[in-house]
Amino acid sequence: MTGGPDEMDANFAGTFRPDQSTAVGRVMTRICIGTDSRPDLVERLRWEIAQDIELRRAGLTDSVAPDVVDRLINAHNEQVLEPSATALGLITALERLTDEGIVFGFGEGYGVHDSLDGVIRAAEELMRQGRSIDGYCFSTVADVERMIFEQRLFVGFGVFNEHGEGSTAIGSRVAGAFREQGLEVEWSGTSEHRIQVVGGYAIPYVDLPA
Repeated sequence: MTGGPDEMDANFAGTFRPDQSTAVGRVMTRICIGTDSRPDLVERLRWEIAQDIELRRAGLTDSVAPDVVDRLINAHNEQVLEPSATALGLITALERLTDEGIVFGFGEGYGVHDSLDGVIRAAEELMRQGRSIDGYCFSTVADVERMIFEQRLFVGFGVFNEHGEGSTAIGSRVAGAFREQGLEVEWSGTSEHRIQVVGGYAIPYVDLPA
């Protein structure tokens, strides 16, 4: 980033801003990412309240969590009226990769192993539908949270076995799909390094059905 997030990113323009050092800021970060359901966000805030005596002293209780989450969502959507070009390109690319046999995980787990478990579950579901799977790509929860603050998403990739394309070939297909959507991509071209998508990610929050 060449400037601070306030100058470049609609996620930081409102009253309630993403901030990993505060409970409300952490919930707002998840709203900015947009992959948690509203009930999940409410439970996340309730957990934060239970852990933080200062929040309870300030009057935050389980009963007010739904209202606080709604206020945060509304504040976010007042600033982010439509997906940014990076968000739209990333979503489109990942959907097309799935159609082409590369399954993805976006913030599925906090560690690589958890993320891969989510990718495997997604691949198994697609195979039950009769789809063929060539490989996968993924970003952990930490990756997608960092994307909000650094405007840079790290994407891992690989294959489930070595009978088809190798990992580097999968990486080339993933990077190519991103570039086709006009995304700025940084990658060494080897399986030793993850792909990086550079750009501001902002998307209106929509509570999708579970």
